[in-house]
Amino acid sequence: MSQNSVTADGASDSPDFENRFPRRLLFATAAAGVATAAVATSATPAEAASATTAWLLGGNTGVTTNNFIGPTNDGAALIFKAKNGASAAVTEKMRMTAAGKLGIGTSSPSAKLDVKTGGVAVNGASTDTTAAGRGVVGSAPAGIGVEGKSTDGTGVQGTSTNYIGVNATGGYAGVYAVGTSYSVVGSGGTYGGYFAGSSTGAYCTGVTGVVGSGSSVGVSGSGATGVQGSGPTGVSGSSTDPNGNAVYGSGGQYAVHGVSGRTAGVRGDSNYVGVWAQAPTFALYAEATGTDGGSYGVFSKATGSAYAVFSQGNAHINGTLSKVAGSFKIDHPLDPDNKWLSHSFVESPDMMNIYNGNATTDGGGNATVSLPAYFTALNRDFRYQLTVIGDFAQAVVSKEVANNSFAIKTDKPNVKVSWQVTGIRQDAYAAEHPIVVETAKDPADVGTRQFVAKTSRAKLAQPGPAAQNDSIVPAPAAVPEQPKVQAPPKAAPAPQTDAATP
Repeated sequence: MSQNSVTADGASDSPDFENRFPRRLLFATAAAGVATAAVATSATPAEAASATTAWLLGGNTGVTTNNFIGPTNDGAALIFKAKNGASAAVTEKMRMTAAGKLGIGTSSPSAKLDVKTGGVAVNGASTDTTAAGRGVVGSAPAGIGVEGKSTDGTGVQGTSTNYIGVNATGGYAGVYAVGTSYSVVGSGGTYGGYFAGSSTGAYCTGVTGVVGSGSSVGVSGSGATGVQGSGPTGVSGSSTDPNGNAVYGSGGQYAVHGVSGRTAGVRGDSNYVGVWAQAPTFALYAEATGTDGGSYGVFSKATGSAYAVFSQGNAHINGTLSKVAGSFKIDHPLDPDNKWLSHSFVESPDMMNIYNGNATTDGGGNATVSLPAYFTALNRDFRYQLTVIGDFAQAVVSKEVANNSFAIKTDKPNVKVSWQVTGIRQDAYAAEHPIVVETAKDPADVGTRQFVAKTSRAKLAQPGPAAQNDSIVPAPAAVPEQPKVQAPPKAAPAPQTDAATP
């Protein structure tokens, strides 16, 4: 080989080759797409030159759209090779196919840009310190702007030191993710994920639509409806903190609003209190929209000696109270620390009011008993009882009730008389809601009884919501397995824990 010859790989066998020719040229020919290295005797760049003009590695001017680098034979790819290390072989690093697909790390790219590597395939970074900076931007008029897939790592990862790591917008969905365990996994010093939308911030479907865990709040939602869930269990919350909240809602007209087409809008199960309500006005508000006798604003049930309802404080019923039995129960006056004292209510088929007292007749055996000013307005159908005290004497009602008083006459002077007068209510409510003493049972109650004696075979009535099968009763929510959040690759900037809240 001559002293000035050039080998096939472009390297001269002359020791002073680089000193004599400091610029190497890439010479593109039209012969079968073969590129050879040639020595330039002139550093003059190609200017509107032909295809055989040398392309300077040190820079070119006067280049037009007619100049290019690449093969001209049909189907040939433009291949880039490099040698990484003194002992390494020259290997392909990048190629562009005749179809215009660029592959890095692959000799058969399947997309316009196809990058395959063991580390970070694509790393986009913006030095813009304002919110306008974008590390990577992908857009599509009808398809997907950015799609990431991973069999074990992270499909798409974005980090930002001050604002948003991943920002997605779409005419239908900003982010669409599919995973065998978790579609989207987010972790952060403040929020693992932040979603906002004009209708719904995040829409997730699956065996479990959303799983959130955090040192403070697992899932936080805000908007016209903060969190909405649908499925066999629409929203399930669990807390490992014994003083924490499994599900917490605040704000709006309803902090938590549950709608069910079958059984219960909201259900609470606990070893202590199923549903805890606390408010300055109405701690619990319940309304039955049905109008028949089987509709209940509140239904509670207990067995044995337990209490279906226990009220600590005053109680008012703006309606008719019906019961099987009634009594008062107080601390026993003679042994308040150890005993209760109970008395039964006085029952009547009428809506009856009872008034009583004592009166003493004068020297002529006369006494007038004054009744409350509302007596005749409230009552009708008066009935009287008189009992003399301390002596044998006769006593009669000499004048019946008139102008809220009546008169007593005894056959002896100065006789003490114990009196009782009853009246039947005639106020507006009593007139429109009289107690009907005997009524027929509703069809659903026919053949059943409110109380069944131990020796009886009668059927016990089951008022309230019908017994539900096991499929309706939600099972205790299992705490999902925590997702495997991998550390970001070393080549990517590490996320900060003090990132600003979006």
